Amino acid sequence: MRNKLFLAFFIVIAIALVSNLIFERLILRDFEEYARGAREDQLYWVLASVEGSYTEDGWDEFLLKNSLHWAIMLGFDAEVRDSAGNTVLTSKEALQSLSPAMKRRMESLVHPDKPEGEFEEYPLYVGGNEIGSLLVRPLSREGLQQQKEAIFKKRGRTFLLTSFLIAGSGALFLSFVFSLFLTGPIRRLKRAAEAVAAGDLSVRVKTGSKDEIGKLTETFNHMVEALEREENLRRHLTSNIAHELRTPLTVIRANLEAVADGVESTEEGLKNITAEVDKLITLVDGIEDVTKAEASFFTPAEYVKVGIRSLIEGIAQSMRPIFRDKGLELTVLKEGDIEVVTDVDKLERILRNIISNSLRHTEKGGVWIDYGKGKKEFFIEIRDSGSGMSEEELSMIFKRFYKGKGSEGAGLGLSIVKELVDVMEGKIEVESAPGKGTVFRLTFPLKK
Repeated sequence: MRNKLFLAFFIVIAIALVSNLIFERLILRDFEEYARGAREDQLYWVLASVEGSYTEDGWDEFLLKNSLHWAIMLGFDAEVRDSAGNTVLTSKEALQSLSPAMKRRMESLVHPDKPEGEFEEYPLYVGGNEIGSLLVRPLSREGLQQQKEAIFKKRGRTFLLTSFLIAGSGALFLSFVFSLFLTGPIRRLKRAAEAVAAGDLSVRVKTGSKDEIGKLTETFNHMVEALEREENLRRHLTSNIAHELRTPLTVIRANLEAVADGVESTEEGLKNITAEVDKLITLVDGIEDVTKAEASFFTPAEYVKVGIRSLIEGIAQSMRPIFRDKGLELTVLKEGDIEVVTDVDKLERILRNIISNSLRHTEKGGVWIDYGKGKKEFFIEIRDSGSGMSEEELSMIFKRFYKGKGSEGAGLGLSIVKELVDVMEGKIEVESAPGKGTVFRLTFPLKK
């Protein structure tokens, strides 16, 4: 990439060089056309002045000399001829008629004795009649116009060359800076990708900007984090599944052997085996739920606007029959609705799991749900009148396959809740004491 970047800047420099050369040619051509036009204007002025020195009686010598004096000062060697082709007056003759001081002044500006090139003839007209012709050619001038023109051309070339050197060196410097700025993060990403390919999933790349490279780095880090979580999930599930499956399978085997040996009746053995198979099915269902919860980490969240009371009341309506069968209440405390933007699917799964957990551990009273909204977050609080938990149990409830005293579940419900809350960038707090019930408080950031 660095070579391509340098090549791109060199192409820019080459284009700038060609553009400067073309620009130089255009400027010098325009300047030469301007200078040529200025000289033509001066020549036409001399022609008009010479024509103005002709009267009905012929040439006015005084006016004609003044006209040729102006021609000399403008850098022309001139000769006036009549219609018969005879010379009327020349610049040298007009110059001789000047005073010594004026003559020296005139010779300090031009060199009357150093004409350049051949004469060009221009006809002279008065009243539509040709009265003669004017022959002119440039004189060598003393350092004014020609030097100014030469200085302008030289300075123009110097300016274009300097601007090209500044632009070229600036482009080279920027190409070097950009190559470091752009290729540096990409090289770090390359090294990190090689480390991941070698099996190191703990590697992360520091995000230094918010541009496309920064977003690519964030995406890479998220990908590696996802891979690391997936790998940890695989290891944990493999270990935990092996442990959880061992006990039911051992019991099933023992019962089969007892039935085969006649130690236990077939009916009693089948009853025990069926109970253990139900445990296995519950375990498999729990593992499937954990897998779905983990999958939600890799799936982009779908945030929509929803009323909190409407959502909670919908869940409560579907679960109240189970509560009534057990003689318990399920009550939503607030009346007014609150609209928030959240991931409805994940939030519903969180609430159902917590409410189900409260139901399993509550024998009298019921479950009460409260909610509210602050400036930056909203909360949902689920309180039950169940058996409660000790401090030791509280520290373990979010671990996979942990089951409290008297629990008949797979020990996965609250670990799923914790996974989903983390995915939603929320927070879960639990307060409980033996015999005094449990309070789950969920807090989530407000989304726009």
